[in-house]
Amino acid sequence: MKILKMSVLVLFHPIVAFTYLQKERDRFRYYPIAVLFLAGILVRLISLEFTHYPLSAITVRSNLVLEIAKLFVPLVSWGICSYLMTTILDGETMFRESMLAVSYALVPYIVFTVPLTLLSRILDINQAAFYNVLEGCILGWVILLIVISLKEMNHFTVGKTVGVLLLSVFTMLILWAAVALLYSICTQFLDFVREVVTELRYKF
Repeated sequence: MKILKMSVLVLFHPIVAFTYLQKERDRFRYYPIAVLFLAGILVRLISLEFTHYPLSAITVRSNLVLEIAKLFVPLVSWGICSYLMTTILDGETMFRESMLAVSYALVPYIVFTVPLTLLSRILDINQAAFYNVLEGCILGWVILLIVISLKEMNHFTVGKTVGVLLLSVFTMLILWAAVALLYSICTQFLDFVREVVTELRYKF
């Protein structure tokens, strides 16, 4: 199926869509992952740039790369960690299928964020709660699709899906903590090297 057809199917019949993705693994292509993630990044940039200022959660001075990472790092981390957990717990998806499911779960965000951004242009601070609810519904829809994909593509029961979900989230936290620790160690090591180099320059 084309990306557009699959995207429509994900919006209206997610169970059918994710079951199809798992069954058609032999016809897998990487380009939908790249296309959907790039589309998500573009939509994120549009949202950051054009959301009405009183309703924007960030300021103009905010780091755009960081703001994009806040959305996409959790999604990529989920793809990695959920794959690890399903592999251990008798799941049926491959890593590429896990990432494909995450990318298609972004479809509601891609489709509805731009209209929501345009809507924000006619709202003011008094309608901020209404705007935040709509924004939360979009993100909630994405999360729901991720959960549905986990269940349907691995043929898990509801109970097992919840268990794998919690384990995957826990694994994500461990992964982030490990990355943060590694970053801290590397930063301290580089600072130490700079200090040593500075001392040597002064002495020689």
